[in-house]
Amino acid sequence: MRSPMRSRDPNATDRRRAGAIAALAGLLLPLAALRAAALPEPAVALGLGRYYTAPKGGLSGADVVPPAAAYRSGAALGRAAPTNQWYSSVMFGRWSYPIMAHPMSYRTSEAGFELGLPAKRFAVIAGTERRELAYPHVAAVTIAPLGFRPRDSRLSGFSDWLAEISLAAGDGKTLKATVLHGSPFAYFECSSGDVRFHLAERPVVLADPTAKGLDPRVASFTVAGRSYAIFAPQGARWDWSRPTDLVLRLPGDRRYFSVAGLPDASAATRADFLAVAYAFPTETRVAWRYDEQAHVVRTTFRVSTVAREGGNRTTFMGLYPHQWSSVVPARQARYRYESVRGQIRLIAANSFVTERAFHGLLPSWAGLENPGSRVALASLLRQDLADADRLVPADGRGTYWFGKSLGALAQLLAVAETEGETAMRDRLLQLLQDRLESWFDGRHAGYFVADARLGTFVAIPQEYNSILAMNDHHFHYGYWLQAAAQVALRDPAWAAADHWGGMVGRLAADIANDDRGRRDVPFLRNFDAYEGHSWASGIAQLEDGNNQESSSEAVNAWSGLALWGAATGNRRLRDLGVYLYTTEVASAEQYWFDPDRQVLAPEFGKPFASMVFGGKYAYGTWWTDEPRQVLGINVLPITPASTYLGANPAYLRALVGALPDETRAYRDRGRSDGTAPDIWQDVIACYLALADADAGLARWDRQGSVEAGETRSHTLYWLSSLAEMGRPDFSVTADTAFYAVFKDQSAARTYLAYNPGSAPLRVSFSTGKVIEVAPRSLARGR
Repeated sequence: MRSPMRSRDPNATDRRRAGAIAALAGLLLPLAALRAAALPEPAVALGLGRYYTAPKGGLSGADVVPPAAAYRSGAALGRAAPTNQWYSSVMFGRWSYPIMAHPMSYRTSEAGFELGLPAKRFAVIAGTERRELAYPHVAAVTIAPLGFRPRDSRLSGFSDWLAEISLAAGDGKTLKATVLHGSPFAYFECSSGDVRFHLAERPVVLADPTAKGLDPRVASFTVAGRSYAIFAPQGARWDWSRPTDLVLRLPGDRRYFSVAGLPDASAATRADFLAVAYAFPTETRVAWRYDEQAHVVRTTFRVSTVAREGGNRTTFMGLYPHQWSSVVPARQARYRYESVRGQIRLIAANSFVTERAFHGLLPSWAGLENPGSRVALASLLRQDLADADRLVPADGRGTYWFGKSLGALAQLLAVAETEGETAMRDRLLQLLQDRLESWFDGRHAGYFVADARLGTFVAIPQEYNSILAMNDHHFHYGYWLQAAAQVALRDPAWAAADHWGGMVGRLAADIANDDRGRRDVPFLRNFDAYEGHSWASGIAQLEDGNNQESSSEAVNAWSGLALWGAATGNRRLRDLGVYLYTTEVASAEQYWFDPDRQVLAPEFGKPFASMVFGGKYAYGTWWTDEPRQVLGINVLPITPASTYLGANPAYLRALVGALPDETRAYRDRGRSDGTAPDIWQDVIACYLALADADAGLARWDRQGSVEAGETRSHTLYWLSSLAEMGRPDFSVTADTAFYAVFKDQSAARTYLAYNPGSAPLRVSFSTGKVIEVAPRSLARGR
């Protein structure tokens, strides 16, 4: 899920929540209510801040607690619950929702463990503008133990992109399945008794293990046009007397088998799969390294296996498109699967490495040089400063809406500083600190709770099920990290761990902890390391799998994490942010925008997907199908980290160019539902300016509506800066994390570099340009 937002324009339409988790959390209070409550125990001091180990009580939300991940067992019990993952629904109900692993899908049910190879299905939702292209879960094969009846399914183990799911009877008898991203295999162990495989329809038999002369370990068949194979151990026996039911009798000392979805029905393919069928995965692990000198992020994916039969330990790994385009060295695909993420290409390996260029981040750009632009901006800055105290919307009281106001203040602060408005900067800095501290001190109605049962750090009051369903933490806290980083770059003492930095660190750890095995927070809560992007729903109880709408708000979180790490001298955190930012950007470009059309099917009929689920992608939002908001939710917030959106100027122009006709058609069909005529016009203008600054300036109405995370000053500054510097130039790299390069129509380049450290920094660009940057300063070169 993701958080709806509302334009500050008084005529803007309410943004409505939809989907499987529909209950809005709490009542909406004005900002004054945030300063109402006393400070009871149990409170835990952290530097100058405080958090709680249980809700305070009263209206602020004592009845709102994180969901109980009751369906865990074994090794999964000793660690924080891995919410917001593709398999998280296993932990929150007796039986799971669909588990989209790609190319396979799975589900646990009373009937057993379901698996299948999903097939494409397209739909236009009646009465809406929404288009959906789905690969829904299919129960082609349902696997069940015959020696006992499982009472539920539980997450019994997990690693970076692997889930171990146990169907247990309660007396120690279990059917255990191990599934993982990118693998066509599911691996099983059954503690006792026989195993039944129920087929969804009468199959086409490809290999009958009971037939003379065939391998007695392999049963293979085609169901609904997709082929499958079961690989049993030596000594196993079969009963296939009923066409749609196979019974496997496992030997007492070999209680394992694997099942694979096959790319085709050939005997040669079955032989290839048989060769790796007994290499059972035990752990998956991702490792990343940001090489500052080479300006690349290298990511290693490794699967550990054990040979359950024979000596082979090599497995098949399926690479997603964003991995295939960056794998080094280039690989040859053994097999390919069509999926909701495009082609999944198989290689026979236990590891691979991807390498992506990192194009830099900045906390701000340089001051404007055009005198007329500076005068116009100075006037708007004075107006926005006068309104700064009212940036928090009256209808928003949780960490999302409050966070958006923090983000707007942070960008306004940066603009004031670059324009030499030091008094204004100091006032905004103090206001930003006060706003952050009003939550961090634990003395008001807005505060934080560390929940030890689930392993999370939540904010009360919740917004949009951020507690009840663990939704959207990275969307919310990303704005806070951006704001805290802007403060830390100017006031390092404020950000010290013994002051307010400890509280910021808890927010960062909740969404992006890189330590495995902790009890207080899971490893990379929101981020799917293998699929390469974040997930928003904490409990993932959705028929189409987990989901993420706003890829750009996820990118905002990871850029904030990198800036916070740099501002506090924490290189490990900085590099984690760089890895997450670089990977999320690559996935957003591939799976949301897809300019090279490797993923979005022709029948989808839309130029991008605004919502990505485990089993589908869609054009629409949780609250509206209005075209400007459908695009804008994957653009905002506008910050210096947004330049990645300008990587394909022609594609960008086409998206924005289509909006007038799409908006007109939307209104003509009676679908306007009160939406402001110029809703998010500032966001769209800033987006367009990445391809054409003059067109962006022309599109923007400085008297028009202002998106809730924006200010008029920041919009004018952004548009004017790009008019002076030109478009982002991604052909140039540098040997620092904090840089950007722009090129104007005359091919003149502007080089920007920021030094967050305390010593002078010499930055070398790949063009040969060198810039000397003073400590905690931004430098510009031509």
